[in-house]
Amino acid sequence: MKIIAFGDIEKTEYLEKLLKLDFSKYDFILLTGDYSATSEGWKIGRARGMNDKNFIPKGKEPKQYYEELKQPLIEKFKKVNKVLGKIKKNTKVFGIYGNADFESVVNKVKVKNIEIIHNRVVEIGNFCLVGYNGHPMYPWEIKHPQNKDIFGFTYQEIAKDLHSFKEEQIYSDLKKVIKNIPSERLILVTHTPPYKILDKVLPKMTDWALKSYGEKSREGNIGSSGLRDFILEYEPLLSVFGHIHEGKGIKKIDGTTCINVGKFGENKEFMHIEIQNKELKCEFRRIN
Repeated sequence: MKIIAFGDIEKTEYLEKLLKLDFSKYDFILLTGDYSATSEGWKIGRARGMNDKNFIPKGKEPKQYYEELKQPLIEKFKKVNKVLGKIKKNTKVFGIYGNADFESVVNKVKVKNIEIIHNRVVEIGNFCLVGYNGHPMYPWEIKHPQNKDIFGFTYQEIAKDLHSFKEEQIYSDLKKVIKNIPSERLILVTHTPPYKILDKVLPKMTDWALKSYGEKSREGNIGSSGLRDFILEYEPLLSVFGHIHEGKGIKKIDGTTCINVGKFGENKEFMHIEIQNKELKCEFRRIN
């Protein structure tokens, strides 16, 4: 079985370069989210996390400004969806949503070319795909769900829009959905990395991480502890994720091969995966 995996798409033009590949040679594509990610989306997230009220220009109504900031995200996702439609003609495309794929953005795009596998099982060949959207909720969102962010939305509303989850939620959801699937048949696709597995942000981001996630992120690790607990307990064959671009790489944890696909665009690299006779071959490949 041959698989391509990538996510955190930097520019639609880079995605179009993938059309040079012969997708008929691959059994399916795995996407780890953040299709609509833009510099505007990143700025929104950072301003929210730092509670930067100066982010909103004087004279701008906060919620209206938020809607304006989302327009580039909507337009980008529409373009990405169109390119994925061309890929879908030759192979299956499965994926989940990232934190930059706001639910309010997704609803306006009408995504047709990605089969979203959030919290469900899809059998393909001898394997089962299970996915999970989003990233962990910030502690202050959990503690004060009715407090409001700089745009005037409650933390509860934000969590829903960003597909954020509580750690106990991702753990229990995954445990329920996999039921009796043998671990050697399971391929797990998430946006967030597991905690302390290819999830470390750059040193310059540590202050943001501490403010957002608290003491658990003092060393820069901001992955999901609930996902980590599930992986260590269940040992799926593969755990594929993105979100932390600088965490790109491959790491074997007990019986699980963990892959952070990084940010598609920086080096125009995707992850090539081959599974044959229980043997895994995983390598980053570059397109020109």
